[in-house]
Amino acid sequence: MSSRRLRNIDIKSERERLAKAQAAFRAQEDALQKEAGRLVIEAKGFTSTKQVEQWLSQLKERGL
Repeated sequence: MSSRRLRNIDIKSERERLAKAQAAFRAQEDALQKEAGRLVIEAKGFTSTKQVEQWLSQLKERGL
């Protein structure tokens, strides 16, 4: 194979590898955000969805 063809194959495989890594990173980031949210809810002592919604509404009103 020519070096140009090999380089094109390398670029394609590198793009695929980066796309997979990016998807894995996003999944891990989503999981961490969920866990952080769970920990905040637990730390605040919220026992209902309504309490969480009210708290989030207050934060939004304050611009946080």
